[in-house]
Amino acid sequence: MASGSVVVHDIDSLESFMGTLQVKRDELESLYGVLEAETYNQGGNWQDPQYDYLKDLIDNYSSSAQGQLSELDDSINYISALIARLRDL
Repeated sequence: MASGSVVVHDIDSLESFMGTLQVKRDELESLYGVLEAETYNQGGNWQDPQYDYLKDLIDNYSSSAQGQLSELDDSINYISALIARLRDL
């Protein structure tokens, strides 16, 4: 996120960027969901202590991924508000 000022030369390009960011964010959320689901589906298949270790690693990764998705949401909301303000000018 910008902390001082932003120079926008083309509102339509900024809006296109926001759309691309939203699509990629949604793709990541879907992939993270599949990773979590497949990990939990393996619970009954593996009778190995290494599974618990692997599951913990994936759970930790998934938790940090949710933080990344939240940051992407914040960025998308910021860009959306910026576009609305620029269009009002």
